[in-house]
Amino acid sequence: MTTKLEFRNILLCTDYSQDADAAFIHAFDQAKKYGSTLHILNVIPTVNPCNVKVFGDDLSRKKTIKKSRELDEQYRLQALGALKKTYRNRCKDQVDYVIDVKLGSPDIEIIKYSEENNVEMIIMGTAGREETKRLVYIKTAANVSKYANCQVITIGRPRQ
Repeated sequence: MTTKLEFRNILLCTDYSQDADAAFIHAFDQAKKYGSTLHILNVIPTVNPCNVKVFGDDLSRKKTIKKSRELDEQYRLQALGALKKTYRNRCKDQVDYVIDVKLGSPDIEIIKYSEENNVEMIIMGTAGREETKRLVYIKTAANVSKYANCQVITIGRPRQ
């Protein structure tokens, strides 16, 4: 006896790379096919409090931490606006979707998000956009594939 596959929640992880664009096409098609909610997630690194200076002045530890948190939230909101601008029209009236931005380590945040939102399938690009960041993104894809509690599909754009 075969069981019908059901995917109520599909997660697309994006960094705006060409691989992520290829992953979007697949995730969008799967969401349409299964009538799923498409979760679109971007994870950005947090601001290192040790690097925070305001107008060249060193701050106290407490003020530095406060300022780094303010910067984190500012960057998160900017990234959220960019994510909405990029994907809202691509999904509009065709699939249900949720757009979110998290701060932190991409592999950890992707796995946490998938567990908190009952995601049954994660779709992500194989490698990131900048050559120097490709190894980090490949490591992210490998960690998500290894530790996620659901199916993980990694997609690389075809070579030209």
